[in-house]
This record gives sequence, structure tokens and C-alpha cells, in this order.
Amino acid sequence: MIHTFKLMFELHYQEVQDLQRRHNIKYTQLNKYFEGVFPGVTMTISHSGYGKWMLYMVVDAIELLGKPDITEDDYINIKKEIKYMLWHVVRHSSHYRNHTLLRIDYRYDVLMKDKNNRMLLMDLYKKLTSSYRFQKKYLGKLEHGVFQPYKTTVYHSSNSVESMVYLKEEERIDKGEKVASYEKDIVRYEVHVMRDHLYYMEKKSTNARRPRKLREYMKEEVYKEYFQKYMSHIYHSGDFYKIDEARKKLTKSSLSTQNKIKLIDFLKQISSHSVDTPLKNKKMSKGTYNSRLALLRKEGIHPVLIPKNYQPKAPSILKNPLNRFPR
Repeated sequence: MIHTFKLMFELHYQEVQDLQRRHNIKYTQLNKYFEGVFPGVTMTISHSGYGKWMLYMVVDAIELLGKPDITEDDYINIKKEIKYMLWHVVRHSSHYRNHTLLRIDYRYDVLMKDKNNRMLLMDLYKKLTSSYRFQKKYLGKLEHGVFQPYKTTVYHSSNSVESMVYLKEEERIDKGEKVASYEKDIVRYEVHVMRDHLYYMEKKSTNARRPRKLREYMKEEVYKEYFQKYMSHIYHSGDFYKIDEARKKLTKSSLSTQNKIKLIDFLKQISSHSVDTPLKNKKMSKGTYNSRLALLRKEGIHPVLIPKNYQPKAPSILKNPLNRFPR
């Protein structure tokens, strides 16, 4: 359900002074002092001026609780652990009542044992839309002025929300880190809900307001809401097909002959470059484009085709890992 989150607590000046005196450290040394004491947690204190002091906690819920599957029911234990940490820092836990959630990362893991299929999936995802709302697609980064493509990651990012998919085992190996048992052969999907969006949701002048509290964002319904809202529009539903298999499936469908022909042409256009291709150069209206996607969704066909000559052992049909996401 969740992976990491970030909380903020407002401190009193005297609390910072007491902390420094009690542990014989400067407030900037807080994280180093408690390093290794609280699994998966980093802490910093900052002074923002005007007498305002803030304690920030970044928490890896999986490491904190020592379990890979975090659910809404785990909120009580997470709250208990955070209050315990607060007691060690400021000698009381009452600040928890007034905490502010600054970021939360939702996750969904799918086991895909065939490495070739995992790599194929990542290559298919590189053909996703270049942008959705304010989220832009990133397939690599600049290092010393040279573009370095990501091999096992695709993500869309804005200042408010990030949607991404990556291969967890490969990521660990690339970083020289140990692969946990629950990370082996895993395709991980994540939605990162960040400060700007959380602030907006709290200040909305409608009934849909949501306080910036961890309990609110650990609800199962909220987790599903964010995944369905962002993943469905970027990653699309339906299984992946090679063109011949897609044609066979459409031929057997109840669609009109004209719609079958239009959808095959639509799939070919996307296959030539990306999901955005039919919209380029005003070849197709947005309305027509959306209706094509809707028809494919109804038939269970993903808009991105498996390239005909991708690899000799590439499958003709690849099940969409997101099909298993709980509804």
C-alpha cells in the first residue's frame, strides 16, 4: 500500500535547547545521533526564522515495521512507533496530534519472474504519453551534459504528483544494494503524492477536503483512488499484443467492420512511435482519439503493441500487470 512518507512537527525553541543539552549535540546532528536506532527513519531539525523550529521525519514504513505488506490496519503500529520516536527526541509525544503530512508514496508490487518479459514491459512503457495533466514523462537524465537513459524506470512527474514504474530487483543491483526476498522479480508501480497536492487537498473549498494527516492518506479507499486516477490514464488497461494477435482478437469481437479497421490503423500509428502519435499534426481530434482508446479498453487491448520483431523469444501476448490491482 505505502512505502515512504514524510511528516513535519512544529517544535518550541526550548525543546530544541533541551534536546541539545540532554544529548550533548547540535540540532543539526540529530539524524547522525539516532542513526540505526529507528529502522528506516531519517530526522532533521530546521530553523525557518521568526522563532519557528521544525522536526522532519522521513519514514520507510516497510523497514520501520519489518514487513513488506503495509495496509490501513498498520496505521496504529506506525503511529505508536512515531510517538515513541518523538518521546526520545523531545520527551513527549503530544506533537503527533498536530503533525503535517508532506509526502506519501503509494506502491503496488507485481511478481513477474521472466526477466525478458520485465524488460519488454519497460520498453513498452517508454511509448506512453509524453504528458498527463501537468506530469511530464522522463526516460533518463542529464549527467555532465550527456543524456543517460534509464534502463529499468519510466516516470511522469509534476510539482504535485509523480507516477512511476521500475524494476525493483534491477534497481537494487544497479545501486550495489542487497535485494530483499520480497523485491526479487518485482515490477513496482508507485504514485508519489507531494506537498503541493496535499496542501491543495486540505484547502479545497468543497466537501472533498482532506486533512494533511497520515491516517487520512493510509485509508484503503484513498490508496485505490490515487492509483486508479493516475495509473489508469497513463499506463492504460488491457493486455499487450503483437499486431497479428490484436487483429485476431478484434476480428472475433462484435465491433463493426469499420471500427475494426480504424482500431488496427490506430494501433499501427501508436506502434510507429508513441501513444501520442495519432494526435500529432492534428491528424485526429481528441474526441476521436479518446473514443479509440475506449474501444480498445472495452476489448481488453492495450494501445501499445509488442513490436513484431522485438526478440525471437518475445511473447505474442503479455498480460498487463495492472490487471491484478484490487478494485
